[in-house]
Amino acid sequence: MAQVILIEDNKTLNDLISINLTTYLGVDLIQRKNAQETLSLLAILPNIDLIITTLKVGDEPTSEILSRYINSNKLETGLIVLGSDEKANNDFTLNISNPHDWEQVVHGSAKILGINENVLAQKAVPDYIAVPVRYFLNLDNVNCDVFIRIKKSPTEYQFVKRIHNGDTFSKESIKRYIDQGLENFHIARDSYKNFTIFLSNRLVEKIEAPNLEVTQRIQIMGDSYDIAVKEISRLGFNSETIQLTEAIIQNMVKNFEKSPEMSNLLHKVINSKTGLLYQRCHMTSVVASEMIKNLKLDDNMAYEKVAYASFFHDIMLADREELTKINSFDELEKANLNEEDWDMVFNHAMEASILLRKHPEAPPGADEIIKHHHGATNGKGFSNSIEKLPDLSKIFIIAHHFVLELIRFKELGGEPKPVTEELYKRYPSPDVAVIIKSLERTLKKKK
Repeated sequence: MAQVILIEDNKTLNDLISINLTTYLGVDLIQRKNAQETLSLLAILPNIDLIITTLKVGDEPTSEILSRYINSNKLETGLIVLGSDEKANNDFTLNISNPHDWEQVVHGSAKILGINENVLAQKAVPDYIAVPVRYFLNLDNVNCDVFIRIKKSPTEYQFVKRIHNGDTFSKESIKRYIDQGLENFHIARDSYKNFTIFLSNRLVEKIEAPNLEVTQRIQIMGDSYDIAVKEISRLGFNSETIQLTEAIIQNMVKNFEKSPEMSNLLHKVINSKTGLLYQRCHMTSVVASEMIKNLKLDDNMAYEKVAYASFFHDIMLADREELTKINSFDELEKANLNEEDWDMVFNHAMEASILLRKHPEAPPGADEIIKHHHGATNGKGFSNSIEKLPDLSKIFIIAHHFVLELIRFKELGGEPKPVTEELYKRYPSPDVAVIIKSLERTLKKKK
């Protein structure tokens, strides 16, 4: 059995790589926290077949230390480095630029360890698939058996049934699992597809329930948004994620149409117990729609376009919430990000617009709004010169900026800032001033 050391401090990614390596390749997996712990082990076990490591652990240049050690001691140990896009300068290192690409880790490990790809292909999906526990908060029963995973040894897991097919359960019982630190339930591979259909249908039913109070609807939409974004990021678009996305977007549009005051709806969203990304999504859609209404824009799909743009504009950063707060080159430079994170922020508008084009129900032009939402015509980086962009793109940029400031004020407190004055300074064009005035009109109406 091949021996593999894994160094990965992201717990979720560590679990994902661990279960796939042991399931697909049957390796003897050894966990270590950093280079120094690994060197101590290599001194005792110099015949380790492979080390998989993140580029750095804290300030420690982990992969560099290990590479030098393998080279200077002439070991026959392979090295896979997650988060490096540099060309390897030796024949024992494989660099994987996307640190979350566990599939490439598995395939790269198979190649280094000499495991036949045909064997790997036959095990394309593990026997049990992890499903976040929070997905069950809006269910009261399930259409399949649900398991928890218990560690028997460093490389072996046991799956214990906790919910039976057809069992009913309460939200409180699910919260207890979360309070105890459980992150994922597991579902048998053969049941997973039917479970996703069941989950999607139940969420859509709740979102579209006619007598649901607005605050409850916002809560369910927030929970559903989180599920939809995570599943789209993981699996792409399928009938279930499309159905769920449509229900959320159409209800954002309906909520705006039914709410006579923008401020009242924003207040309900920002004070809901939902995630930050959903709050920003819904609030941006509301503010942009209010500006469209004030400008009497001649586009019968305008509300839907900005709702789609609001839903998808930050989807490429869904796992890195802190990066979604960056809204200028100055903020990007001051964030002191590594090269990969810097590129992720720089390109996320372009990549999200490309993703949306794969959605069969998205209205034409929504992808363009996403591409422009930081001011750059090509979706790369940031620009304050937005006067030549289409009107809907300009509206979305102003709405997006305004909502970011609302969220910051809620998080940090302090003296309220005159946001529209800042907008006039940042976007000094007369064409953009008309857009900002359309927002001011509603704010003055509120006063």
